[in-house]
Amino acid sequence: MKKLSGVIHLWLGMASGLIVLIVSLTGCIFVFEEEIFNLTHSEIVYIEKPAAKVKPLSQLLSTAQKTLGDKKKIGSIQVFRDPERAYIFSASKSDKKARNVWTYFQQVKYYEEVYINPYTGTYLGRVDRKYEFFNIIRRIHQNLLLPYETGSLIVGSSCLMFLVLLITGFVLWIPKTKSGWKQRFTIKWNAKWRRVNYDTHNVGGFYVLPIAMLLVITGLVWSFDWWEDGIYRMLGSKQRPVFNIEQPETAVKVKPTGNLLDKVFQASLDKKLSFEQMSISVPEKSTTPYRVFVGINRGAGWYKSNYYYYHGTSGEQYGQLLQEEKSLGQKWRNTNYDIHTGGVYGLSTKILAFLVSLFCATLPVTGFYIWWGKRNKTKKPVAKTSGQRSKTEAKKKPQYVSSKTMQNI
Repeated sequence: MKKLSGVIHLWLGMASGLIVLIVSLTGCIFVFEEEIFNLTHSEIVYIEKPAAKVKPLSQLLSTAQKTLGDKKKIGSIQVFRDPERAYIFSASKSDKKARNVWTYFQQVKYYEEVYINPYTGTYLGRVDRKYEFFNIIRRIHQNLLLPYETGSLIVGSSCLMFLVLLITGFVLWIPKTKSGWKQRFTIKWNAKWRRVNYDTHNVGGFYVLPIAMLLVITGLVWSFDWWEDGIYRMLGSKQRPVFNIEQPETAVKVKPTGNLLDKVFQASLDKKLSFEQMSISVPEKSTTPYRVFVGINRGAGWYKSNYYYYHGTSGEQYGQLLQEEKSLGQKWRNTNYDIHTGGVYGLSTKILAFLVSLFCATLPVTGFYIWWGKRNKTKKPVAKTSGQRSKTEAKKKPQYVSSKTMQNI
């Protein structure tokens, strides 16, 4: 078992090492994306709350749309309960299945965010997310800045190999003898660098094993649909649950009356939910509903959230998906991003995810040096013992004493 694990560990490590290094480094950078972005863009993210009330959402949308022009339609709005946060209006358009493209940038036509003060209605700033630092880090992490289908296949396959590497690495870590257990939990820092490198790879790999496996398992969801479907089945869902509720058709075609966006927003606020963030999708056509995602509680385990669906013509609510009504698979899917990035229990688990991801980036490097050291290991000369003869001595013919010599003796 150890010999087989050793062969698998070596060759899969060679095949996926570079990709694992890139994915792990970009992953640990992205862990604190929200905190660093808000800090470096504080002049547009945060505002001072005045005594005035929030202006109508439709008016804010109109201001944001003017800054982008008519060609870039705003598709979603992010509203925060924090009174000192600006509202974010996002416009994006991409084609993940576009052909004859070589990079992610060719697939994305635009992806921009406009920040508006909800009390004064003033324009605060605009961020081109397509070329923003953390978005590029995320795209490297997910698809190496390649076209989505190609890049995600490469990253997903390498992460699958890494998952096997973690399992075979554990098999190789198990000592053969009872005395070997003492050497499996500590690093001999005063030894030579090769021994320190070996211990770091083995001992450190053992300690990060469960968290590293969790990060890989949750990350593969964005690479393979069959992997996501498998997790759903493991959690009790026979098929992939549906988060969208289709809009019912009306008997008579009626044009939208009044300002539906303000009506939908007010109806969502009237539910008196103590939400952290609310995301409203803005449909381009009346045949598409308004979908409101209400994030209630984040960073305390399951990401508690509700979905509300409003008719694109009348603005009346026709469906909902509440947290208590969700299946186990749906609760997991809403929380999978936080599990993967470490935000599932706030700052403490983010720090843990950062450290584990950073250590995973060292595993291909330390593993390569272990292989390189064994390959170029110099053989030490064997010391001779008093009872041993050299090969030249063994080849010498035995000397015989003649009978005359014996007589003379």
